[in-house]
Amino acid sequence: MISFMTDEVFRKLEFSEAEVTQLTLRDLRCPNCRFLIDKVYSDIKGHMQVKCPKCKNAYIMNLAYFRTFGHSRDQDFTVYLTKIE
Repeated sequence: MISFMTDEVFRKLEFSEAEVTQLTLRDLRCPNCRFLIDKVYSDIKGHMQVKCPKCKNAYIMNLAYFRTFGHSRDQDFTVYLTKIE
């Protein structure tokens, strides 16, 4: 297999891996069907456009609203979303 990765790109990947050792990894789940869409680190912020591969709904998600602070999976809470058609 031929690799087209330059030394600079390889160093950036190594630095990125070293930076996340102190961060926590969390799941980003579809608000409709709870399917796992992606995994994100605790320092991520901003908005993300996602499409659930299971239920096919697309959403714009503000990642600050989807942090978990000890919520149980069965706990009901209100989420306001903009569905993309």
